[in-house]
Amino acid sequence: MTVAHPGSHARRTAEDPHDGPRRRVGPLAALDGRLPGTHDLLLMQCPSSLRPLAGGELPHWARAVLRAHPWVTVGRAPAVVSHPVDLPHPQRCTRDPEAAPELWFPVTVRGPRPGQRLDALAPWAAVARTLRPEQLVERRARLAPERLAGIAALALLPEVDRLVADHRLPWGPIGAVGYELGSGVPVAGPLSPLRLVLRSPQPISRRDALQLRRALTKLPLPVQAELETRHGSVQLTEYASGAHSLTLLTPDGPREVHDPWFPRGPVG
Repeated sequence: MTVAHPGSHARRTAEDPHDGPRRRVGPLAALDGRLPGTHDLLLMQCPSSLRPLAGGELPHWARAVLRAHPWVTVGRAPAVVSHPVDLPHPQRCTRDPEAAPELWFPVTVRGPRPGQRLDALAPWAAVARTLRPEQLVERRARLAPERLAGIAALALLPEVDRLVADHRLPWGPIGAVGYELGSGVPVAGPLSPLRLVLRSPQPISRRDALQLRRALTKLPLPVQAELETRHGSVQLTEYASGAHSLTLLTPDGPREVHDPWFPRGPVG
């Protein structure tokens, strides 16, 4: 259930720099429809509720990042169900006592420096908004003109849209480009590759995959695309190559399969 705050349009500039509808944080959180998936961006209502996978407290740089831009990226790992008594109590968070954060998603916090990445768990009850990669391209118009002119991975998004549209695959940017489009934080650089997720719940032919890979290869920057099936993702380049054995990335780890749409047991 998505609930708009009364008077939100009038207060957006001063109070809500991350604009757009937010979820009601509380007992209604579980009624908000689809749960987050890999590569989704989450706007945290209560960033200090994140739990580092390595244990301990959030590092100083992560706390600073989350105070300014409370966006995290969902990773490819299973969600964790746990009772509040088993988890540290979030500090400096005003919460509905009935809003028990029972479902925790694996997320990554991006820092401003190379190598600053923190893997953590985020409670679903503290997520204010979700953005799927497919929703990010339309946010390109929000970026400053100098970003679009100076960052090839951002400038070429309309051309990528044209190429992928020929194959009728829902798609979206991920990685640094996706994060910048969602959060507005200028993290992509002039040499940043363009990473894409191509939604493919139904099988596509190797021939079509090869045609798309060749078209993307002609772009003047590196493009890394992955086909997302119902069971996980496989690299477009690997699938288009005709390889007999493919690496399927799943929430439970990589698997070697013959068919990423119908994985049946280990590859013999």
